[in-house]
Amino acid sequence: MNPDGRMVPLLPTLSPSALLRRADSTWRAWFPFCDGAHWTFNGRVALYHGLPSLNLPRGSTILVPPYHQGVEIDTLLAAGHRIRYYRLGEQLVLDLADVERRLDETVSALYVIHYFGFPQPLRLARSFCDAHRIALIEDCALSLFSRDDGVWLGSVGDLALFSAYKTLALPHGGLLVTKEKRTRPSLRPAPLGSSLAQTLDLLHEGLKASGWRRTERWLTWATGWAAAAIRWKRSRMVSSGTGEWDPRLLAYGASLWAAWLTRRVDPAEVVAKRRQNFERLASRLHGRLSLPFPVLPPGTCPLFLPIIVPDKARFQKGLARQGVQSGDWWSRSHPTCPPGLAWEIAGWRRHCLELPIHQALSPEDIDRIAEAVVRVLDDAETVKRLRP
Repeated sequence: MNPDGRMVPLLPTLSPSALLRRADSTWRAWFPFCDGAHWTFNGRVALYHGLPSLNLPRGSTILVPPYHQGVEIDTLLAAGHRIRYYRLGEQLVLDLADVERRLDETVSALYVIHYFGFPQPLRLARSFCDAHRIALIEDCALSLFSRDDGVWLGSVGDLALFSAYKTLALPHGGLLVTKEKRTRPSLRPAPLGSSLAQTLDLLHEGLKASGWRRTERWLTWATGWAAAAIRWKRSRMVSSGTGEWDPRLLAYGASLWAAWLTRRVDPAEVVAKRRQNFERLASRLHGRLSLPFPVLPPGTCPLFLPIIVPDKARFQKGLARQGVQSGDWWSRSHPTCPPGLAWEIAGWRRHCLELPIHQALSPEDIDRIAEAVVRVLDDAETVKRLRP
């Protein structure tokens, strides 16, 4: 824990003051909200229900990258498609020359992921797909509010999906954008229990991050007592944050509560704060360890600051002891990925750790994260020197 008793969360948390904000009308001018995006429970639900709008032949092949979470691959398979992997170049940029080598008459779409909010070469991808008469699917789960040379990520593909809750303090919330505007899946509102539980999780984290430990402990006791009284079990709940495939999610859209919270957000402020925090943290860590994305392109709304560390598990534990959360996601490849391509990307899975830079963090929080990282690095150097 930090000296002042606060922790630094990886994702934005919900503070009580956020519930008192007035609606901000500017969010309607920001993509994908300005394009009539359809709310879903999360990004994988958006992908599953958006695929029919592309009119792809059933059983056709979709080209996918080897660096992925895994549930997006499960979603494509559940929708009845085959998958084929293509190679990624430096900084995880799709290799269109390799993509072209993997084309055949069964390929119907190219699936691209905008990693950490950084754009793939969209204009080249669009031209490539048009030339070969295949669809372009943009996975923007990590890149809400990002642009590339003034072009919104998610606005170029034939289908785009977002996971808004990864950028904003929401209990859940995916967004679906399709070229066919009449495509609107009929989904039930998110379950009340799930919405309430995940909102309380966000409040718990927000209270701990604010140093309101007594209030947080009281809320923990109260929610535990209420759950026991109604015999409610979290294990039965559908959740937006799980990395496991759960077909129950496919029935649900977002709750009105998630949409209400979104209207209390100023997108311009979110982007500005994330960019400032990213650049501040990157500048303080420059030269101390490897930063795979040292420069922030104009228009990019970063999700995290990725860093490359030699021992991810040990490094993450060292940060946690100092009250700093970090991300260790995508550490496993999907079993369908060919060993050769999985090996090429294995370094990212073994060594990439994500540091928080979200909009709820102050400059002092960012400095505290930098100091924690430096201490972990220094401790590692000390241990190395003392070894016989």
